[in-house]
Amino acid sequence: MKLTISGIPVEVTRKRIKNIYLRVKPDGRALLSAPTHMTREEIDAFLRARTSWLQKNVAAAKSHPPLAPASAATGETLYLWGRPHVLIVREIPGCRPHAAKDGARILLTVRPGTDAPHRAALLRKILRAELEKAIARRLPAIERLTGLHAEEWRTKDMKTRWGTCNIRDKRIWINLQLVHHPEICLDYILLHELLHLVEKYHNARFYGLMTKFMPEWRKVREMLNR
Repeated sequence: MKLTISGIPVEVTRKRIKNIYLRVKPDGRALLSAPTHMTREEIDAFLRARTSWLQKNVAAAKSHPPLAPASAATGETLYLWGRPHVLIVREIPGCRPHAAKDGARILLTVRPGTDAPHRAALLRKILRAELEKAIARRLPAIERLTGLHAEEWRTKDMKTRWGTCNIRDKRIWINLQLVHHPEICLDYILLHELLHLVEKYHNARFYGLMTKFMPEWRKVREMLNR
C-alpha cells in the first residue's frame, strides 16, 4: 500500500509486529511497517504527526546521494573534486582490485564476476582513501594559519552535516560526500570545524574568525550547498 503525506509517498507494509516503524532509506524512499491490527486512520494519524521529521529526513537523503552509485557499472558519472568522471570497469582475471584516475575517467579494475555490491563497496573504499589523503595534505596548512590543532580527525558518511567537532576531545569528523566537491569546500569545512575548538556557537565572533581566515567563505558555502 502507498500513502502520500505532504507530497511524500510512503510505502506501507503490514507485518505481525507490535510497534509501528518509519524510516527513510539512503535513496530518499520512505518506508513504514505497521502491525496488522492498525487501521488506515491510525496509520494516517501517525504519519501526520511525523510530517516534519519525514520532510527533513527525505530532503537530507536526497541532498546527499549515495557515496558511490549502487550499480558501479561502466558509464556511470562520478564527481571527484567537483569534476565529472566517467567510471570504466575492467575485469581482469587474478588482478588485485584497484582504481586509478585517468584524465576524466576512473578506471575500476576487478576480477571477472565481481557483482555490483562488491564493486560499489570497493569504489566507496577508494573514495574514502582519496578524501583522507586530501585531509592529511590540507589540514596542516589550515592549522598553521589559525594556530589551532585537532588531536584527531575521522571521516563519516553523514546525512545532515558536512562536518562536526567534538570540542572536549578536539576531534573533528568530515563528511565523505566532500570528495565530490571542489577542494576549496573541504578547506571551508576543515576551517569551520577547527574554529569550533575556540568558539562553540555560530555567533558574531565565530563568523568574524571565518572571515579573517577565509574572506570568501560565504561564496564557498553557497557553492557547497547549491
